[in-house]
Amino acid sequence: MPVALFFPGLIPTRFDAISPFVTTNEHAKRRFAEADEVLGYCLADAYREASIYEWEVFEAGFMALTLALADWAEEKHGARPAACGGQSFGAFMAAVWAGALRYPDALRLIRRSVAVETDYFDTLDEPLGCHFFYRLPHDKVQQLVAEVHERGEWAELSVVLDEEVHAVSATLNTLERFEQRVREEGGFPFYTMNRAEHCSAVAGLRTRLHDEAYGTVEWRTAHIPVVSDVDGRLLTDAEEIKQDLLDGWTTPVHWATILRGLRTAEVDEVWIPGPRNMFARITNNSFPTKVITPKMALEA
Repeated sequence: MPVALFFPGLIPTRFDAISPFVTTNEHAKRRFAEADEVLGYCLADAYREASIYEWEVFEAGFMALTLALADWAEEKHGARPAACGGQSFGAFMAAVWAGALRYPDALRLIRRSVAVETDYFDTLDEPLGCHFFYRLPHDKVQQLVAEVHERGEWAELSVVLDEEVHAVSATLNTLERFEQRVREEGGFPFYTMNRAEHCSAVAGLRTRLHDEAYGTVEWRTAHIPVVSDVDGRLLTDAEEIKQDLLDGWTTPVHWATILRGLRTAEVDEVWIPGPRNMFARITNNSFPTKVITPKMALEA
């Protein structure tokens, strides 16, 4: 049965929720120890104290966690996935799993990219952000974005994970009012990132990352296809995978695009390694899905 391994996007998760897995599972201990060597500090200790806005620590920790869960799933189920992919930041883990990036190089790229991103967003005239929320239908979300435009303000729909899970990028001031409108319409705000993503407004950041970060590591031909969350293509070429990750900054994420890519890969099942199971509901209607969580690994 052909299986696709799909890595979710960055999800805020407290360290105490994953600590038993990180500190006892052999795959997790290995992944975190390798990260310690590259980063020069104890990633688990830093993750324990970090806030979501400490991007290097949080992104490196999330990468180590999800790759360890994927390692465990492969060992547990005795099957090597035939394709892989990722949504947003999850595309980095897919690149590692497929062999397009060595794990240490991915960690170095995170460090360099975060430095560029921080400088970019800190020097903008007006702070930008991206607000994630759920339980609002797509037509209502489009209506709320239109309200922003009617006030003469900028906003873009950045993420459509399914009919009810969305993210919108705008200035932080605009997002304060937008979050209130989400609540008024019966939606549930999840969190607001202190940076915009998957939108045209960060085209300048994409250029800087291309020039200052992505060329500092070695990109390799992938040994299994990578499903693009940009256009649904199956990628193995090193340069195409690098450009696809860059294009993710300026291209909205649509789950329908990812589903199209998974169907093109002709897989029968999807494994999703991550700290939460919120992504299972999106794939279950299209593919049999295993959500690989720390709790599942500990109880096996």
